[in-house]
Amino acid sequence: MKIAVLGLGVMGTLYVRILSDILGAENVIGVENDAPRRERLKKELGVEIVSDWRDVVEEVDAAAVTLPDDLHVEPTIAFLERGCYVIVEKPLATTESDCQRILDAQTGPGKLMVAQLLRFDLRTQELKRRLDAREFGQLRYVRVWRTNSTAGAARVGSRVSVSAFLGVHDLDLLLWLTGCDLRSVKAVGRKFFGDKWDLTIATLELDDGTLALVENHWLLHPAAQRSNLAGVQIFGEHGMALLDLSTQELEVVTDAVPASKRIDTHNWSFDEHLSGGTLRREIEAFIDAARNGTPVPVSGEEGTKAVRAVQMLEDSLAEG
Repeated sequence: MKIAVLGLGVMGTLYVRILSDILGAENVIGVENDAPRRERLKKELGVEIVSDWRDVVEEVDAAAVTLPDDLHVEPTIAFLERGCYVIVEKPLATTESDCQRILDAQTGPGKLMVAQLLRFDLRTQELKRRLDAREFGQLRYVRVWRTNSTAGAARVGSRVSVSAFLGVHDLDLLLWLTGCDLRSVKAVGRKFFGDKWDLTIATLELDDGTLALVENHWLLHPAAQRSNLAGVQIFGEHGMALLDLSTQELEVVTDAVPASKRIDTHNWSFDEHLSGGTLRREIEAFIDAARNGTPVPVSGEEGTKAVRAVQMLEDSLAEG
C-alpha cells in the first residue's frame, strides 16, 4: 500500500513519521511545494518528496490531506475520484457547500475520513460507551472547552477563526458523544488580534433539549507551562463525568535547546523517537480500513456536521 501526504507542515510531518513506521518509508510520498523545506525534509524524514500532488494521484492507494483548511477541496476530490481512500485533517473544508462538493466526489461509501483526533482518545471512547449505555440518564448540561496559546493565534489567526481551528474539535466531540444534532446556537465573541474571532463562547441547545456550552480562545500566555487547556463536563439525571483533555506533556529544557521543548506523549510528539498516542491510533484506524476495504471510522458526512456547527456558531456571532 502506498500513501501520499499532502502538505508537510507540523501535522503532515507527524503523519509521515507515523506512516513510515506503519507502512515503511518506501511506501510514503510527501508533497511539499516549498523548495528549501522539501530538500530539508527529504533528508530528515527519509521519504520521497515531490512538489505537486498531481504528480502522484495516479500512483498511490491512499492520501492524507494535511494542507491548510482552504486548500482541501481540489486535491481531496481528485484522490476520491481516483478511488483512493482519503483522510483529511479537520475541518473537512471551510464551508458546508465545499464539504458537499467533496462528498459528491466519493466513488463509494466509507473511503473518506475526517481526522477528528479526540474521538481516538481512549478516555473519550470510554465516555462515549457510557453515554450510549445511558449510565447518566437524561442529559441536562454539557460543557466543552479548548484554549491554546497566543502563539497559535500568531501562527494561523490571520487566516482562520478560533472556532474553526479549535472549536471544530469540540463541536464534533459534543455531537459525537451525545449522538444529537444542534437545534440552536447563540454565541458571543471578541476579536483581539485581527479580523477573525479569537474568543468565542457559544450556548447550544441539542435536539433532545440538552443545553451545552462550548468555549474557545487562544489567549494563554506563550510562556505558560501548559500550552493547552481543554476538557469535557457531563451532567445528567443519574450522574456526571469530568474529563481533563489538556495535553499530557513532558517539558524539556537543555543548554543545547534553551527554549522550553514540550513533548506531548499523549496525542502526538514532535520528537522523531515517539510515534504513539492518539494520533497513531487514528492513522492506524484509517490504514486498517484502506487495507481491508472497510468503512473508515469518521465519515465525511460526520465531518460536514462539525463544519455546519461552526457555521451556525459564526452566523450567530455575525448577527449579534
